[in-house]
Amino acid sequence: MNETKLKDLFVSSLESGRILNNNGDSMSFVNPGDEIRIKNEAYFGQFDLVIAVLSRTKKQSEFGGANDFYNNLLMRTGQLIEFAKSEKCSIDSISFYPVELKSNSDTLDARLPNQIINAILTFGRSIVVLDEKHVNKKSLRFLRLLPATIVGYTGRENYFRVLSVFVRFVNDGMLNLPKRSFVNILHNNGILEDADRLYHRLSKLERINQKIVFNQLYDSRIGFLKGEIEFLREFSKIKSRMSWINEAKSIVNVSKNLKVTDYL
Repeated sequence: MNETKLKDLFVSSLESGRILNNNGDSMSFVNPGDEIRIKNEAYFGQFDLVIAVLSRTKKQSEFGGANDFYNNLLMRTGQLIEFAKSEKCSIDSISFYPVELKSNSDTLDARLPNQIINAILTFGRSIVVLDEKHVNKKSLRFLRLLPATIVGYTGRENYFRVLSVFVRFVNDGMLNLPKRSFVNILHNNGILEDADRLYHRLSKLERINQKIVFNQLYDSRIGFLKGEIEFLREFSKIKSRMSWINEAKSIVNVSKNLKVTDYL
């Protein structure tokens, strides 16, 4: 079938509870009372579908743990606030699920990992839905290595089956600052005091940077918290005359005076 038909079948399966687990039992994608919103070709066509689940009875912090929820809220403030305003709902009742569809007319190629990365950076998770042709041992051996939940069409009515699950929810980026390594670097460079304070300030700056990355991927509104604005205001007052270009030139000049034996 083509992508449009696969999309319609998957949405129908989602709404009627016909997504099965490995034992053939129906998997509830949502809880009773939850509402589903579906956006086609969302975020400027970057995703085939984005499913938003509104949980009116249970807050998202109760599902994956409070830390995951609050980290996600800090990183994706703009997306969540915009959607909450449009739906007139609490921000902690929203879950986003980006979906990439691969119909029998599509080819599984190098674009798929890029699409999964886009989904994870934007929403923290990724779902790939496969048509019947792609549900085979050869494809699944490769697909199960990817950081995405894989769902396949069974070939029967509007039934789909979950083939593999990627359980981690990515609520921060690849730039996490390891504290122990950071402290060691400071000590090795002669900075022996206030390592803890420096670490926490750089971590805060890193989190702000991650928020900018997440929210500007698709021109989404950046929602800075009051404390973050104050931190940036204080950060801007730091006087520094360091020139990256001059530092680089200095490294080059020093290297010119090194002998080959200095590297051995």
